[in-house]
Amino acid sequence: MKQIGFIVGTGRCGTTILGQVLNSHSKICVPHELQIIVSIDNGDRLYDKYVKGELKSFGPDDFIRLIDSCCPYYFERYFDYVAHFRSLSYPQTDVRQILVDLFDHICFSYRKEIFLEQTPWYGQRLDILRNLFPEMKIIHVVRDGRDVAISFSKTPWWSKDIGENLLRWKDEVNVIHDFVKKNPVNFLEIRYEDLVSNPVTVLGKVLSLFGVQFEKELLDPKKLIDYASMFRGKFEEYQSSENKKWDRDRNTVFFTGSIGAWKRQKGYNFDGLPMEVRQTLKAFNYET
Repeated sequence: MKQIGFIVGTGRCGTTILGQVLNSHSKICVPHELQIIVSIDNGDRLYDKYVKGELKSFGPDDFIRLIDSCCPYYFERYFDYVAHFRSLSYPQTDVRQILVDLFDHICFSYRKEIFLEQTPWYGQRLDILRNLFPEMKIIHVVRDGRDVAISFSKTPWWSKDIGENLLRWKDEVNVIHDFVKKNPVNFLEIRYEDLVSNPVTVLGKVLSLFGVQFEKELLDPKKLIDYASMFRGKFEEYQSSENKKWDRDRNTVFFTGSIGAWKRQKGYNFDGLPMEVRQTLKAFNYET
């Protein structure tokens, strides 16, 4: 493994499809969301256990149980992490080295050299990621907060209230954007809408960050990895009917029907947006 990167965002912003596309590249390895590095007050991850000094007493089965409890996907369908942790010598107390070894082994198993993780909420803990991986590269995917808010209202992870979701989107996207402004080296911000409407140009910028060339396989829908088949829950419950149809047909890599969904949303008035939400939308060049 020569490079480590992270795809971050607010969630429901396009990190998954970007991960699927980039995983099609001959040099880039992108598993499903791992959710194993650090918490956002949602249960201890590896870094949290490290801070508490608990890794000193961890054996292979402890690491396996922790990762199994954190990851919402069947990780073993992408990589045999059980065999990986059982192959190590113990104790393992350096959380950075634990992660580097894991990422490196994943890359090696796919004969690739660039590792990307795509857990969106890591964007809220970029200070910790930077301490762990000073050389890391970050892709921040931004999507119109109104579409994010609608999408999240259909999941159990955020509120059913679109207005509450808009305020949370504003807070989270600004945390990432502020970090990028203060730490501009090895960071790239892209808009989901631009990725979908002009994929060659936007993917070219992403690939340039890692010093690799565009490959035609990136835009072949048949090359997309099926993360949904690895999801522990019922993935289809969080898809719109239009998205389900696109998912069945897969004639194109990107689902264009996800852009501007807020304009078709009934039962919520987007004309009365709070000023801070409107300002954030404008900062990312969205119409208000």
